[in-house]
Amino acid sequence: MQSTPLALGISGLLLFAVGLILGFAIPAFRNARMALSAHLTAVQTGTALIAIALFWRYCAVPAAWDAPIAVTLGASSYLLVAGIALAGASGASNALPMAGKGFHASALQERLVGVLVGASSVAMLASLLALCWFALGRG
Repeated sequence: MQSTPLALGISGLLLFAVGLILGFAIPAFRNARMALSAHLTAVQTGTALIAIALFWRYCAVPAAWDAPIAVTLGASSYLLVAGIALAGASGASNALPMAGKGFHASALQERLVGVLVGASSVAMLASLLALCWFALGRG
């Protein structure tokens, strides 16, 4: 299907642009180290989505799995960046203790960041494993 790779590629380009904007905004964050992590995650994940879009046609993803895998990859990428950016803005540090060392946030902020980072990471891993499964001809 031609629209899936195009949508993933555009999503990747937009996420890459978000990453560049985050890079300019680093000094405005409460935790600049965490903001740098959000910037790098957005740029790298955007690039990964573009690479996946280019590789998609070789993966032989069945039609029933096409949209779920692509949507999960795109959404989890944006949610991961949002979670890390929120951690940088709020000072939340429990989910990412190395970049958050010395910072603390409210229990609600810590929990929200934890859910965003944790759930998006698991969803991204699951969708990438499914994509690899089909790319290896196992589906």
